[in-house]
Amino acid sequence: MHGHGPNQQNPEDMRNLIIFVLLSLVLWLGYDHFVMKPKEQALKAAQAQNAQIRMSEGFGGTMSVGAKKKFERAEALNVENVERIEVANGELSGSISTKGARLDDLLLKNYYKTLEHKVPVDLLSPVNSFHPHYTEMGWISADSKIIAPSKNTQWQLASTNKTLSPDAPVTLRWDNGQGVRFIKEFSIDDKFMISVKQSIQNDTGKELRFFPYGLVSRHGMPEKDKVRAGGVYEGPLGYINKDLHEFSFAKLAKKGGQEFSGAQGWIGMSQKYWLVAMIPDQNNLHSFRFTSKGGALDLEKAVTQVDVRGEAIAISSGQAATYTMHVFAGAKVVKDLSAYSDSMGISHLELAVDFGLLYFLTKPLYWLMNFFYGLVGNMGVAIIMITIVVRLVVFPLANTSYRSFAGLRKIAPKMAELREKYGDDKAKLQEEMVKLYSTEKVNPMAGCLPIIIQMPIFFAIFRVISMAIETRHAPFVGWIDDLSAKDPTSIINLFGLLPYDVPDFIPGFFNIGLWSIAMLFFMIMQQRLSPPPQDPTQKTMFAIMPFFFVFLLASFPSGLVIYFTFSNALGVLQQYIIMRMMGVEVHLFKRSKAEKEMSDAIDKGPKIHPELEIIEHEVEDALFGDDDAEEQAEAPKKAEKKPAAKKGAVKKSAPKKKTTSKKDDKKKD
Repeated sequence: MHGHGPNQQNPEDMRNLIIFVLLSLVLWLGYDHFVMKPKEQALKAAQAQNAQIRMSEGFGGTMSVGAKKKFERAEALNVENVERIEVANGELSGSISTKGARLDDLLLKNYYKTLEHKVPVDLLSPVNSFHPHYTEMGWISADSKIIAPSKNTQWQLASTNKTLSPDAPVTLRWDNGQGVRFIKEFSIDDKFMISVKQSIQNDTGKELRFFPYGLVSRHGMPEKDKVRAGGVYEGPLGYINKDLHEFSFAKLAKKGGQEFSGAQGWIGMSQKYWLVAMIPDQNNLHSFRFTSKGGALDLEKAVTQVDVRGEAIAISSGQAATYTMHVFAGAKVVKDLSAYSDSMGISHLELAVDFGLLYFLTKPLYWLMNFFYGLVGNMGVAIIMITIVVRLVVFPLANTSYRSFAGLRKIAPKMAELREKYGDDKAKLQEEMVKLYSTEKVNPMAGCLPIIIQMPIFFAIFRVISMAIETRHAPFVGWIDDLSAKDPTSIINLFGLLPYDVPDFIPGFFNIGLWSIAMLFFMIMQQRLSPPPQDPTQKTMFAIMPFFFVFLLASFPSGLVIYFTFSNALGVLQQYIIMRMMGVEVHLFKRSKAEKEMSDAIDKGPKIHPELEIIEHEVEDALFGDDDAEEQAEAPKKAEKKPAAKKGAVKKSAPKKKTTSKKDDKKKD
């Protein structure tokens, strides 16, 4: 038995102390994990939810019908007695309102609404104008008790410079009176990019959390342009997580909103030629939203908005935090958008240009058009050069088509004879017509297929001329001063000879211009070189097709009509040369006797479709094999196996048996 001195600790006491420390540690960790941490997470979630609610309610709100008086744009800028910071570089002019620090006044210096070059295109307009369109950047406080700047905050100019230019940034400052100072530094490059560096200084004595945000808002619909969109997308769009998202004004008004998350991307509002986009930091996670309010019944009363919100930034007391948001506001020039994507690390900003589904054709044609424009300095001539290149590319296809047409023209007299001989027997006439095609080695479908294959090229050309800002207000020669607009001449006033303008209420497809007449001429000439269909109904449709195209394209961009005109002219020349080389007579302006007889015979009937029977035979040969070819190949083998007949012997003939072809057998199976 051992005794314990006064300074010696009992081992049981040491054990109890260790147990107490361990139990205390377990209790503390358990309390922190199961009690405090859920409360903290719930608090953060509630703060984030409150911030989200405030973000939803604070961004422009729903426009009240008739609640505010609307003014013309220039007047709207001066209605409120608010100091404005001038914005000026080589491409943009406008101002920033110190109320809310909104960028709501921006004009394009080098692009005008009309050809008179008097009124520049306005990109952004204040909220009390007829077509409000603006951007806003700021912070959302996670703590509802901490006041963050709003759309009504009056900012103070902190820099001596009062004009934002590439060489001189502008700084605005605001103090919330709670120990938090907010600073915005605006800078601009020499083109279309505006950067906003936002800073927060926290002197409250506690940690604060703020969410950075940026938005682009539009009230109502964009101001209508006289030049039609031509199928080019206009509306909210964004490139997020390697996907391009497009939600039209009407779709958003019905759905209410869409939200996406991603680290890289941008979001904005697109018009045919213009773009206003919010570009956040490309290295952090963001929430991108598309929203619309109040436009379910009338889109003119809708408030459509796209916005981006970053993750919460924690700012300790005595510390500061910064966040930079970029705004692209300008013309959708592909080379400029691509340059920004490369230099600033922005994900595919050039996709704001709508190249369409046939982008693999549209992009090369767009590049080629600008290349030719750089050589000749005239966009109309560049379009003609593209026409020549396209005709050279499709030359083999067109050559096949025109040779087939020439072959049909060559056997037209024989076709007329068959119609005269078998005019009362439709089945026999079609059978003999197919035999004639086979004997003469012509195929009417061979002429149609190359034309169908060329259709995607036509649609790609149409998209290029419709969406390229380079064709906007680009002159050609003569009366064409805007290749993106329809031909200004009209048959209604005899192309300007009569002393009055065409009334606006007359539909565009009736305003047939001189270039449309030229296109009609070459289309008719091309028809004269082509054989008519053997069906009277198809023959009639074939005859009215040029007039249909003229009415259809009358209101389309004149650049497209010019392309079509020169393409048809080159087609007539190519077809004429081929027909002459094949010894076929050419009658462009007057039909020959044989052509008249053929036309009358087709009108008389019957209706036949030999091309359909040819297609059926070709499909059967592809599926079941060519029986005629097989029989021809087997014939020499049978002749070799057959023994020679003895001299003077009488040849006995076996009774004939009914046979069926392999095709028939397989069809029965």
